[in-house]
Amino acid sequence: MSTYVKNNLNSIWNQTLTLIEESDYFDSATFNAFIVNSTLYDIIDDLAIILVPSVINKQVFISVECLSFVQQKLSEVMDQTMQCEVRLKKDIDAANANQPAPKKEVILEDKLLDKYTFDNFIVGQSNRESHAAALSCAMTPGKFFNPLFIFGNSGLGKTHLLHAIGNYVKQNQPDKKVLYIYSEDFITLVVNSIKDKTIEEVKEAICNVDYLLIDDIQRLAQWGRSQEIFFNLYNKLISNDKQVIITSDIHPSELKGIETRLISRFSSGLSVGIDSPEFETAYAILEKKLEGRQEEVLVQREVLEYIANRFSADVRSLEGALNNLIFKAILFNPEIIDLKFAVEVFKENPAVVNQDDTLSVMRIKKAVCEFYGLTRQQIESKSRTKSISNARHIAIYLCRKHMDLPFSKIGAEFGGRDHSTIMSSYDKMTKSIKQNDMTAQAVGKIESKLGIS
Repeated sequence: MSTYVKNNLNSIWNQTLTLIEESDYFDSATFNAFIVNSTLYDIIDDLAIILVPSVINKQVFISVECLSFVQQKLSEVMDQTMQCEVRLKKDIDAANANQPAPKKEVILEDKLLDKYTFDNFIVGQSNRESHAAALSCAMTPGKFFNPLFIFGNSGLGKTHLLHAIGNYVKQNQPDKKVLYIYSEDFITLVVNSIKDKTIEEVKEAICNVDYLLIDDIQRLAQWGRSQEIFFNLYNKLISNDKQVIITSDIHPSELKGIETRLISRFSSGLSVGIDSPEFETAYAILEKKLEGRQEEVLVQREVLEYIANRFSADVRSLEGALNNLIFKAILFNPEIIDLKFAVEVFKENPAVVNQDDTLSVMRIKKAVCEFYGLTRQQIESKSRTKSISNARHIAIYLCRKHMDLPFSKIGAEFGGRDHSTIMSSYDKMTKSIKQNDMTAQAVGKIESKLGIS
């Protein structure tokens, strides 16, 4: 095989042509008509391949006198004995045209964030199931929960878990390939690779990973071509026991604009919800965030409790509130960040004003869930487990009693239950409160917590 690059070949041939012309072996007309328009295509060991534009040129070149003289001059340039083979340029061009284009190497960008690990993920009642499932998939890929589908509102830790899985695998199974990709980045990758004609290489690269972590799958809605490609990739990965973990803001069955066959595949694995952090988890998250800060700040326990009670809709809200508090502390430099200072900082914050003054279905659900150690998904589910159904009845009762919502409206807030089911639940709890002191006490405590007793 040739070791000469094109520039070297051109230089060698130009030197050879100069020697031929200076020798006056050919008259000027012959040289210009048949010799000068030739090119040196390649050199393989001691064989030079020369290209000429026409059959006539070739016939002149391969005549004994001509070929022998050209070989002599080329040998002088190369400083070794050379042989020449003459070919038509069009034959070489045709052969090259029929060669398949070389595959372009596709390198999938590693977008894992090192800061998200299982070690710094705060586990509580609201996320215990999703954490356990994620850790299981990281330790035993493709064995039990495949795919794993984690769903819940934005800011609750779904992305943290995806990165934690990837970082765990990188540390403990360095031979495994991990791809974390946001759904919109997947769409961009597909669109660009189709345009660049590298879609097959992209698909091959994705099929070679051991873990596919795809974030916010609901954003694939309406992107038909991307869904089709993802469907085929998904099937190949699953059939080869590769682990697929998906996140979404809603349960697979509620996805809109996603093909039915994809929803069916998602539902075939394990779907786990992740809920707003209950008080204990919210408090632990704040403590962890405080530990990781560079500023030395002294925050009273009551302040963290205050934030945990009022900003626990999601982890981002907790972190944002803490950042706001510390910024104001740096600005005003109090000796200690106490409850009085915190109340002043947040007195006009909508999250505090609305929560303190306005009762909502969400607040009632949250209070009931915290009281019984359940998640919002559990009381909204179809489960008939006694502990879950009892908590659900109480939440429905409180919504009707204190918010006077129509039964149909309450039903919509509790998993789409119909009017008669909600009415029956309310009546059942009304009787239970009158007949059962323990139930009455539980309801009273929840009402006190909500400030509506």
